[in-house]
Amino acid sequence: MGLELRSENSELRTRNSGPKSYSVILLVLGFVIVASLLFAALTVSSQALWAFPIVVSMWTAFLWVLIGTGIATFSAPPHRPRRIVAIVIGCSLIAIAALAVTILAGLLMIGPRSASL
Repeated sequence: MGLELRSENSELRTRNSGPKSYSVILLVLGFVIVASLLFAALTVSSQALWAFPIVVSMWTAFLWVLIGTGIATFSAPPHRPRRIVAIVIGCSLIAIAALAVTILAGLLMIGPRSASL
């Protein structure tokens, strides 16, 4: 006749124990795909001069959303300042790498078309 005590937190912990980074990964992949296609499309159009500033503007918005999503995903209240600083630095480095991959992918997409002048 043993008593078994269960807390709600233990059940909640087992349900949410999967990988938490799916939202951040999907956000980064979505940005890379959309921004590289936009960069390639604008570069071959008559608006080629605006391709880089538009992609950088999209990247700035992406950076803010990525930082907010990263903090919501990887930190629980009360948010410790050191953890927040580490998340912001990590998200910024990921965003810079995503911008480089985006521009490289966009240039690779238009490479064969621009080679035949």
